[in-house]
Amino acid sequence: MRIRHSIVVAGAAFVAWSAPVQGQCAAGYTQDACQKTVDLFNFLTPQISTALSGGAATIGQGGVLGGFPHWTLGVRASAVNGSFPTMKDVSFSTTGAKASSYAAEDQYVPMATIDGSIGIYKGFPLGITRVGGIDALLSATYIPSAPEGGDITVSLPGGSTKWGGGVRVGLLQESILVPGVAFTYLQRGLPTLSVSGSSTVSSSAGSAPGTFELKDLTMKSKSWRVSASKSFMAFGLQAGAGQDTYDNSVGLDVTVNAAAPVGTQHASATASHSMKRTNMYIGGSLNFFIGRLVAEYGQVSGGSLPAAMNSFGSSPTASRSYFSVGLRTGF
Repeated sequence: MRIRHSIVVAGAAFVAWSAPVQGQCAAGYTQDACQKTVDLFNFLTPQISTALSGGAATIGQGGVLGGFPHWTLGVRASAVNGSFPTMKDVSFSTTGAKASSYAAEDQYVPMATIDGSIGIYKGFPLGITRVGGIDALLSATYIPSAPEGGDITVSLPGGSTKWGGGVRVGLLQESILVPGVAFTYLQRGLPTLSVSGSSTVSSSAGSAPGTFELKDLTMKSKSWRVSASKSFMAFGLQAGAGQDTYDNSVGLDVTVNAAAPVGTQHASATASHSMKRTNMYIGGSLNFFIGRLVAEYGQVSGGSLPAAMNSFGSSPTASRSYFSVGLRTGF
């Protein structure tokens, strides 16, 4: 239940790494609520984005398939070594934005994806290998329903599954002596989310409880990789490196329920932003007659975000490690 809840809360994070939102946190009763919401989800965004992007475009596959009718189908579970702030009893200042420091807990950020590929063109011969082969790539990302209860409400207006696709171009076709090497480009997406949450602390001089709502939160990940793999009968090795670009957009509403005579105050904004991170991974597989059991370990680093007023124990652009396990079959 905690992991499923983490998926939903982290998914909401995509809202706020946006400079436009920060610029729209106008001075007034709602400024602190707006700024804290921006900074909080700014901190979480790179973690869930890494879980979405993962390592190889097709787990355990570095080169192309060798043309039609070859195909693969794989399912993977990924987890990022993340950190989640402790947000109990949060209140918002009604006298302007104020910096706050929040403790954070280590938390794995999970994601489940299904990846498939089909050979389109086997390439042309070059000595003991082939070059220029082409595969079509397909991906599906799934978010389960949110658990009932708590002070966070989540809906999936676009459904629980989001499809993506891409292409793989062979630089070397795998053979007995030559590893498979390829360039891949893949777009993935997170299902559209609408999320609302609230603070239930009591009003006091200069602070108040409030609510936030993230409307039609959308996220896309564009990834390219140079990948390599080699099979040795009972086992295989894989490695790759490339770059991920995270794009997101959302509508943001915040409400502060201040004591009289101020009363309830409301503000709205829209946000969109893009971030690039370097991604490197290594992996190994056990080969069976009908498929492969694959494990990957990787790390992302780099990128930039708008400066935050509030802190959550570490930088939102800190390097993050991740691991994936999956099963792949094909012909």
